[in-house]
Amino acid sequence: MGNTEIERYLDKKESKINTVCTNCKNKINSGEIYYVEKGKKEHIHSLIARKFCSDCYSKFGERKLIKGK
Repeated sequence: MGNTEIERYLDKKESKINTVCTNCKNKINSGEIYYVEKGKKEHIHSLIARKFCSDCYSKFGERKLIKGK
């Protein structure tokens, strides 16, 4: 059928609850800035959307984090 890859981007958010960075597994505390994966045209459910701390975002950038290791 073609490419089934969902186009994604990272959206800057302030954490409302404590969570964990998908990349480095460090804690993201309530009130801290983090980046959550979102679909450009399609919805990515919040339970499967990856979350990245601001340190990983600064170190690796959006494109590298979205692509993965």
